[in-house]
Amino acid sequence: MIALSLAATMLAGACGGGFEPEDLESSIRSGPVDDLGLVQGKPHDGTHIRLLICCNTTAQFMALRERTRTEFTPRTGITVEWANIPYDSYLQKIVAESAIGGGTYDLVAWPDAYGASAKIGLQRLDGALNKAGRSITDYPPPFQQAAAAGEEGSVYGLPFRGFSYNLFYRKDRYAELGLQPPETWDEYSAQLAELKRTGARHPMAGQYGRGSGQNLYTWLSMLWSNGADVFDAKGAPAFTSPEAVEATEKYISLIRDGYSPPESANWNETDATQSFEQNAADTVLTWSWQIDDFTDPEKTSPEVANNLGVASLPGWAGKPTITYGYTWLMGILNTSKKQGPAWEYLKWLSHPSVERAIALDKSDPAAATSVVVHTENMLDEQVNDANFGMPRLQESSLRNGRTIPMTIDWPQIQDELEVAINKMAHGAEVRATLNEAAANIRALER
Repeated sequence: MIALSLAATMLAGACGGGFEPEDLESSIRSGPVDDLGLVQGKPHDGTHIRLLICCNTTAQFMALRERTRTEFTPRTGITVEWANIPYDSYLQKIVAESAIGGGTYDLVAWPDAYGASAKIGLQRLDGALNKAGRSITDYPPPFQQAAAAGEEGSVYGLPFRGFSYNLFYRKDRYAELGLQPPETWDEYSAQLAELKRTGARHPMAGQYGRGSGQNLYTWLSMLWSNGADVFDAKGAPAFTSPEAVEATEKYISLIRDGYSPPESANWNETDATQSFEQNAADTVLTWSWQIDDFTDPEKTSPEVANNLGVASLPGWAGKPTITYGYTWLMGILNTSKKQGPAWEYLKWLSHPSVERAIALDKSDPAAATSVVVHTENMLDEQVNDANFGMPRLQESSLRNGRTIPMTIDWPQIQDELEVAINKMAHGAEVRATLNEAAANIRALER
């Protein structure tokens, strides 16, 4: 409600001052296009556009920025500034720019959770996408869901960074015990018990601490795979159902049974993955992109890098396994006065051949990445050969994947849920804590 109220108030003020969003399709230049679908003849030569984004040191972003300078600008004459905003203040900045903008930025990037808040000030891309011969169906289902931002049939942003949630494990330990990657959560628990009984490392590096909803990633996948959900068809909290309680108890049991260390009750994603990297844990549940770090000798101990296994998440017996597909998207702001050039950049940045070239380029370790979001690139033989087969596994994992609920209130709901998970990790009773969180979330709607 906070994000929606802020955005609605700002937008009302902007419209009251005579603001009329420019129509994207009318601003697109027509004419012959090149092999990437960009208008030939440099019709926007000399134009400078600005992208609102965070996390500039991410390897994929570094690669994109460099190729923007060396490939996109020479091809189009358009220069692009990546304006980096700290992640902690990013949501507020996105909401403010989406609501009133003022032409400061032309494009904005956002993680899936912010889509419902951001779309109030974004151009719909459906028509422009169709004219360019591109389709949102080129991406896996959860990325398509995130692009719609809760408005079925719409496209507000194009995915350019995304990944599945996976199980990483020590192949040497699994071979020693004659284990195969688990198919169910019960099987995984049994394997963790055996790893604990026979080894000195933590069987699992969990992340139960508060921080940007990171302790929800495993929980959501467990919840969905067990046939439960966060909300019911009417939008009311549904995570107190028997299936949801069972999934939550299973998740919390992984720390209560001593498989994840006690200190992981306060760990975030980085704490958990570093524990695995530093040879202190046998398994970790995390995003597919982490394979870049887990195979990097500068970040990971050789015992881990040389014995790295990765598999799809476990599920529940007799039920389809569902994983959370996390997505970053990019769209064009209504308040931009340079929507034509912005669309040229978005077409280039999201083109599968640009993505493929980056995924194959390992010349600079700081910019090397395995991240691809187009289904065709996930299945590409060369892309897989260059990236440890991770893209193909990701495609398989995401076939039944989904994204988080696309609701304007998600940032506040996420906060309630991650507080609840953290409380349970510290010993709070599961059913009572879920009931309390549900009551708090219902109160947000009042």
